[in-house]
Amino acid sequence: MPLAILLRVLTQNIFPAFVVIGVGFALDRAFRPHVQSISRVALYALSPALVFHSLVSSQLEGELIGRIAGFTLVVSAAMLFIGLATSRAAGWEQPKASAFTLSAMLTNSGNFGFSVILFAYGEAGLQIAVIFFVTSAIWANTVGAFIAARSQGAWRQSAAGVLRLPVLYASLLALLLRFLGYTPPQELMRPIGTMGQAAVPVMLLVLGMQLSRSQLRNERGAVLLAAFCRLVVSALVALALAGPFGLEGLARRVCIVEAATPAAVTGAILAAEFGARPDLVASAIFISTLACALTLTVLIAYLG
Repeated sequence: MPLAILLRVLTQNIFPAFVVIGVGFALDRAFRPHVQSISRVALYALSPALVFHSLVSSQLEGELIGRIAGFTLVVSAAMLFIGLATSRAAGWEQPKASAFTLSAMLTNSGNFGFSVILFAYGEAGLQIAVIFFVTSAIWANTVGAFIAARSQGAWRQSAAGVLRLPVLYASLLALLLRFLGYTPPQELMRPIGTMGQAAVPVMLLVLGMQLSRSQLRNERGAVLLAAFCRLVVSALVALALAGPFGLEGLARRVCIVEAATPAAVTGAILAAEFGARPDLVASAIFISTLACALTLTVLIAYLG
C-alpha cells in the first residue's frame, strides 16, 4: 500500500479528530472541568438531536437500515464470544474477565466514530454511522450492562438503564415518523439540526478530557490484548460478515470502520458502576484510542 495514500488518509481523516481530542486533553489539564456535566449535555441533548435529525432526513431505505442493525448486532455478539472465550482460557477472575470483555466488545462508534466517518465519508456516511451507533448503544446498555454486573447479581436493575437512554427514544420517534411519512417542519428541524452538528466536536472534547484522566496501570498484557481485539480482530470479523449481510459500497466501508473504532467510554462507566475493574477498561480505552491512528488509517486506505 503506497505510503502517500496512508499519509493522506491519516492527515485528512484521522488527524482532525485527534486535534479536537488534544484540545479536550489540554483543557482538562489546564482547568479540570466537571467532565460528567459536559458529557451529560452530549448524552441528553446533542446526541439525541443528531440521531433524530439524521434518521428523519436520511435517504436510507428501511431494508438497508435493518441490514446495518443486524450486522452491528452479529459483530457485537461475535466479539462478546471472543471476549468471554479468551477470558476463560486465561483463567481470569470475574471482574477482570468482565472488564476485558467490555473493552473488546463495545465500540466507540459515537464520539470518535462519528468524527472519523464524517471526515472520511461525509454526511452520507454519517447517516449510515448513526444506525450503527444506535444499535450498538442499545447493545451496550443491555448486554454490556449484564456483562459488567453479572458478578454482582444486579444485572436486572442495570438492564433497565436502556430505558433511560435518550438516544433510544429519539431513534424510535424518528423511525415512527418515517413510517408515517411525516417530516417535522423546518422551524423544528433547523434547531434540532444545529444541536446535532455540535454533537461530534463536543463528544471529542469529552473523550480528550476522559483520556487526560486515564492511566496505564497494571495488567498491561490484558490491556494490550483487549486493544488488539477491539481494533484488529473486530475489523477482521466485520470484513468477514459484511458480505453475508449484503453490505456494499459506502455502507460496507462505514460499517467496517465503525466496527473497528476504539474501546467505548460506556464500558468504563459500566465497569465503574459495578466494580468490574474500571482501571483496566480505562487503560484499554486510552491505548486503543492512540493505536487506532495507525489501524484506522490502514483500514480506511484499504477499503478505499
